[in-house]
Amino acid sequence: MSQDDEENRIVIPVHDGFIPPLPCMMANAGTHEHGSTFTKNNFHYQCNNGTAEVIACISDDGAVVQLGRTYVNQGVRHKCNVQGDSVTYEQEAMCFENGIHYEIGDSFRNGSFKLTCRKEGIVIEGCYLQSSLNTILMPGESRIVDGKRHECQDLGPGKVRYTVKMLGCVRDGQQFGIGQLWTDKHVRYRCQNDGTLEVLGCVDDDMYIDLGRDLLISGMVHRCYQVDNTTFYHKFACDEGRTLAECIAHSIAMKARRFHRS
Repeated sequence: MSQDDEENRIVIPVHDGFIPPLPCMMANAGTHEHGSTFTKNNFHYQCNNGTAEVIACISDDGAVVQLGRTYVNQGVRHKCNVQGDSVTYEQEAMCFENGIHYEIGDSFRNGSFKLTCRKEGIVIEGCYLQSSLNTILMPGESRIVDGKRHECQDLGPGKVRYTVKMLGCVRDGQQFGIGQLWTDKHVRYRCQNDGTLEVLGCVDDDMYIDLGRDLLISGMVHRCYQVDNTTFYHKFACDEGRTLAECIAHSIAMKARRFHRS
């Protein structure tokens, strides 16, 4: 007989033919008398005449979970399941937000944001449109409603910001409404729905020139053009008998000549 067998051997005393209740032996858990309780891993046992019966589950944080019950704490759900003669212990991640636990896959609202419980934690799925119960903007999406721009800004992993701005345009500190026209330094602007400026053309007294057009009227050339994002209005005299193209070419040549002289 090996040393292990010697250590695990139990002698049951018999008196007048009566066999007392048997103790329980469990590997790596020792020997326990009949009626006593003990814990091994996530299970709490009671010894019943040689049989170790599971009477409860023990969560990793030490809480006792009764048979067939569920215990939830700090975003983790612990289950003590009974299936026939077997007992299983399960734990699975949940989400905990503002005192409420959510299942994996559950979506809920927190302020302006739609949140979803995922295995990796709470994920921001989008932004609820202001004064709306169900309309959602995805991160990076914007929408214009009633003269306001609603934007669900994606600021990077796990960061989303919801903003609402009155639409309009600002130039040199002055506010303009959507669709409003105005002229500044011979350039005609229009405020677009998205709050950006649209250059329509150029104005000189009562004359209007579309952007990108050149006109020759009464010996005067009128040009309205852009270089990069800057709009220019250029007016100059041209000798009689020259065509518009000749006038423009002559003007460009004169500018180049002055540039080289300087």
